[in-house]
Amino acid sequence: MGFFSSHSEYFLGVDFGMQSIKAVELKVIKGKPHLFNYGFVNVTNAKEVPDAYDKDHAQRLEDALSQMLSQMKPQAKTATVAIPSFNGLVTIVDFPRMNEKDIANAIQFESRKYIPASLDEVNVSWEILKEDEKEAKKPTMRVLLVAAPKSEVKYYDNLFKGVNISIDSLELESFSIVRSVIGNTQGRFVLVDFGAKTTNIVLIEDGVVCVNRSVDIGGYDITSAMMQSLNITRERAIALKESDENFFTGVTKIGFPSLNYVANEIKRVLSAQKSDKIEALVLCGGASKLVGLPEYFKQLTGLNVTTGNPLSHILYDEQNSGNMKALSGEFAVALGLALRGVEEIKK
Repeated sequence: MGFFSSHSEYFLGVDFGMQSIKAVELKVIKGKPHLFNYGFVNVTNAKEVPDAYDKDHAQRLEDALSQMLSQMKPQAKTATVAIPSFNGLVTIVDFPRMNEKDIANAIQFESRKYIPASLDEVNVSWEILKEDEKEAKKPTMRVLLVAAPKSEVKYYDNLFKGVNISIDSLELESFSIVRSVIGNTQGRFVLVDFGAKTTNIVLIEDGVVCVNRSVDIGGYDITSAMMQSLNITRERAIALKESDENFFTGVTKIGFPSLNYVANEIKRVLSAQKSDKIEALVLCGGASKLVGLPEYFKQLTGLNVTTGNPLSHILYDEQNSGNMKALSGEFAVALGLALRGVEEIKK
């Protein structure tokens, strides 16, 4: 990181969603991250992503990225980029106590049990999780194992070939959003991140991702439910979804089977992990802005439900930050990616 100014640091996070690309640039001033710049560009002409991408999608992504960065004119020369969580694997493995050199060798052997692909085709990273005094006395230690296909790394490298910014690092988007929304807050949380076509369910313990599960349900399915129930066009359903109308109660009440499915998946994750005490269920992503959604999920899960605030770990000028506050839920991944760079210089 020697190319950065000695007086300030710039960190860029780029989130390739299924429908759009979002970017956030943070500037570190006196050790604190400030919102410096942000950008957004649609990848498709439709307001919501179609059922399938055509063969030109990668080219559209590359063109959209170039367009967004030319408008942003970021100061950062490198970027941290998110890989969709459904393309990666996150698991915690118990290992006998050993030093880091020995555990590195052990992971090469043990990871074959958990990764459904040849190790030559994936990038594997690991981290020994922090322990309290009680856990430190156990004969085993917990290791977080993360894997992502090498093809994904090459794919994103190719997207950046046409711009004057290179990729510094990649990470699964679930880690990014946890960094921006939860941070190092102690306790157990469930974070639900609604995307256009998929939803990520993440179990976090003391700021560490313990479980990540992706389901093929997103904002597109919510819009479809409104179309069918109200017998309206997709465009009208999108407009209503973004309004202040509450479709979970009263005369406008609509059934949302997709949201019921997500709630059941949350219960399965908690049951499998024997997680009884949960501080809160935190909602993020575009669909999290639905009026009445927190109350609806509280009814379905019995948990304390809140909407995540990705801006809680940075400083920003509300008067000069456009509509970032209103859109912050959609920029949670990009914010978390930029914050990763901030964390690196503090180490």
